[in-house]
Amino acid sequence: MKKFLTLSLTLVCLFAAGALSAAGVKNVIWIIGDGMGPELMGFFMQGARYAGLEGYPDNISHLEKMMNKGSWGLYFNNTYDTVVTDSAASATQMATGVLTRPEVIGRDFNGKDVKTLMELAKEKGKSVGVVSDTYITDATPAGFTAHASGRGQKMEIARQQIASGTDVILGGGLKYFNSGENALLLGRAKLQGYHVVKNKKELSKVKSGKVLGLFSDEAMPLAVELYKYPQMPALVEMAQKAVEVLEQNKEGFVLMAEAGKIDWAAHANDAGAVLAEMKTIDALIAFAVEYADKHPDTLVYVNADHDTGLGTFVYRYIGRSERARKTARGEAVYGGGTDYASFNTYKLLEKQKGSLYTLERELRALPAEKRTKEHIQERLSQTLGYEADISDFYNLSDISGIFRQLNEQRGMSWATQNHSAAPLIGVAYGEGAERFTGVYHNTDILLRLKDVLGWNED
Repeated sequence: MKKFLTLSLTLVCLFAAGALSAAGVKNVIWIIGDGMGPELMGFFMQGARYAGLEGYPDNISHLEKMMNKGSWGLYFNNTYDTVVTDSAASATQMATGVLTRPEVIGRDFNGKDVKTLMELAKEKGKSVGVVSDTYITDATPAGFTAHASGRGQKMEIARQQIASGTDVILGGGLKYFNSGENALLLGRAKLQGYHVVKNKKELSKVKSGKVLGLFSDEAMPLAVELYKYPQMPALVEMAQKAVEVLEQNKEGFVLMAEAGKIDWAAHANDAGAVLAEMKTIDALIAFAVEYADKHPDTLVYVNADHDTGLGTFVYRYIGRSERARKTARGEAVYGGGTDYASFNTYKLLEKQKGSLYTLERELRALPAEKRTKEHIQERLSQTLGYEADISDFYNLSDISGIFRQLNEQRGMSWATQNHSAAPLIGVAYGEGAERFTGVYHNTDILLRLKDVLGWNED
């Protein structure tokens, strides 16, 4: 009898444990850093550790804290038939768990619609949301909320996003919802129960229900220029409101929040803008991890869709005049003329007040006679936020060359202005985080998420 009772209690405990495991986590906050390759993660975390970046009194980023406390692994992101991917294919593969082709949204490599994570979550009774600081019809949010043969079908994507009933949609891209063939789409959204908001103040007033927030006509501004637009919410503010609304569902929620302009800054090989965008995603990580600590049934997953730029510090050989200037500033130069890059550079990058990409376009548009050395230095100094020194720059008629020389002066090297096939790092925190270790592929992410959500019963 005693053995029977012991066996029965054991079976009950195992059944209860199995039932708890099957129930899975309640909430998922998935943060995607578009273009955030491992080298940019390292560039940022090293700056927080050793360069005294503003906002990090303990000299450690929230990304590093999450990596230290959580679990992480390495994954590949190739498409069905290409080594390198774009954001559309990558988002689609992550959201659906199937291989596809570049530029495709929500479809497999044969062009067949595939259910996304958001659609599966809705079927399970969860609330879902997408947030992006680019425009909400851009490739990454579209890959989670729509199905299209090409990422350029933004009007169609906007219609599908409203029709999908996605509970929270926040970002830029107003023009895709209120013009042309979609001139009446905002009215349709309101009829479907959406609160339609267009600035930070209006967003703050939303307390429940579905919300469509469109805060700029196209993409929202880069982080280095956001100070010019006080009416626009920051990425973390959008995510906080999304969670506030979504968590009211007792069945839980799935939120995808994209820091989309790490990619944009890296395409421009703009280290100052990249640093500001990394601070943006780091603030979002801080919020998500804190939320998970308070809600242990929440999983936070942070990753990238692809790498952009392959940018990092390198050593370089410098001439006598620059060596003298660096020595006068107290910077170390070795081997008689080798500059191994100074941590002071991070302080200069933090001062940046604008986009180098925008400045390059501005200078290109100027008539040649107005593109003087004095004007270039003045505009470059205004954008960088400190007095630029271009005295050793050569061939100022080569506008792109000016910015390559600036990167060289800073000790920053970029392999490309495009995407690379570099493997990526995925970091998980909270319940089920251990499922995201090892080496995998981005099509495996959904399967692992379904495991921790308790959706792989069969």
